[in-house]
Amino acid sequence: MSKEIVQRFYEYAGSGRFAEAMALFCADAHISFYGPSSVPHSGEYHGVEGLQAFFAIVGGTLEVQAFEPLEFIAEGNRVVVLGRERSRVKDNGREFSVQWVQVWTVQQQQIVRLRDYFDTGTMAEAFAAAP
Repeated sequence: MSKEIVQRFYEYAGSGRFAEAMALFCADAHISFYGPSSVPHSGEYHGVEGLQAFFAIVGGTLEVQAFEPLEFIAEGNRVVVLGRERSRVKDNGREFSVQWVQVWTVQQQQIVRLRDYFDTGTMAEAFAAAP
């Protein structure tokens, strides 16, 4: 069931159904995006307001051209997803492509934790580049 909930998140988010995607998270969910401060959405985010802030920062700084979950590995309440992203930094027009791993934790049919592991070195270069 955990895998299906995570797959549903990607389906909803990928089709612009953000309210439905956000409803899959519990009220005190936690997102960790590991990376340097030069990547604007790096950091720790807690609760509904934190989740909204995280996704607002991503949407405000990036034009995501492709975000593709490629492989799902599920064990108990944990789901590991391997994927890739192609995006453009809105401030400078620089494009980048990265691979990523996301580790999701689901409890009582709600997402309680998301840990994002991206190639943040490549992302930091894109954010730092002059147009």
